Amino acid sequence: MSVPPLTSRRSRRDGAQLAQLLESRSPAQSAQNMPEPVVFVIDDDAQSGRAVSELIRTFNYEVRTYQNPADFLDALPDLSADQVGCVITDLRMSGIDGLEVLQRLNERSTTLPVIIVTAYAETATTVRALRRGAVAVLDKPFRDDELWGFVQEAVSRSMAEVGRNRRHQELQDRFKRLSPQDREVLKLIMEGSKNRTMAKRLDVSLRTIENRRRRIFDVMQADSVAELTRMVVEYEYRLPATSPAQEAWLHLPFERVA
Repeated sequence: MSVPPLTSRRSRRDGAQLAQLLESRSPAQSAQNMPEPVVFVIDDDAQSGRAVSELIRTFNYEVRTYQNPADFLDALPDLSADQVGCVITDLRMSGIDGLEVLQRLNERSTTLPVIIVTAYAETATTVRALRRGAVAVLDKPFRDDELWGFVQEAVSRSMAEVGRNRRHQELQDRFKRLSPQDREVLKLIMEGSKNRTMAKRLDVSLRTIENRRRRIFDVMQADSVAELTRMVVEYEYRLPATSPAQEAWLHLPFERVA
């Protein structure tokens, strides 16, 4: 079956125009010490997949191409949890289609946003894809700069998600170093209690409270109650939704410190 051309010749950029597009790439990647982005192209039509891959390479991104969606999904466990990039997948493919690829990625909570391209767009399909988190559904033929804009958006989302994951792990490591006694004091700090009030409620000396409080700020690397509160809230938002929000921080992982 013949399909429309992948890109419109009328919209092809000349070298100077494409250079301007490439210059717009954000330097945030190196600043955040992120891994190099990889764009994964999935299309059971080899010619169409090659065309998209060649276009993405002109954007100076590494590209990995798959004709079989199952091969891509099988390769996911081998990817780093910090992998930055995105997936560009055709919608209609034999076996696993683009929507199922999107669903599988959602189930695995990957950091790879999805762009779907199709020559047979339907409103209902587009709505389903966007509701499931797709960055965009592009009709073939699409413009080079249109795809470039969505790839930029997808990679930016990916970098932000990797950054959140790293921050979450960093905070978790700090919380783990707090003893149960430290955490009792942390709870009271979050409630706005004064040191003397804490001492009475926990039936310990004021000096003990001061020492535990000092330890909490040292371990959490916080300079103020406001910063400490922000850290707790940051972590809470990444906890499972089943944890009551008002008590979530009580379930933070910890280990006793000798």
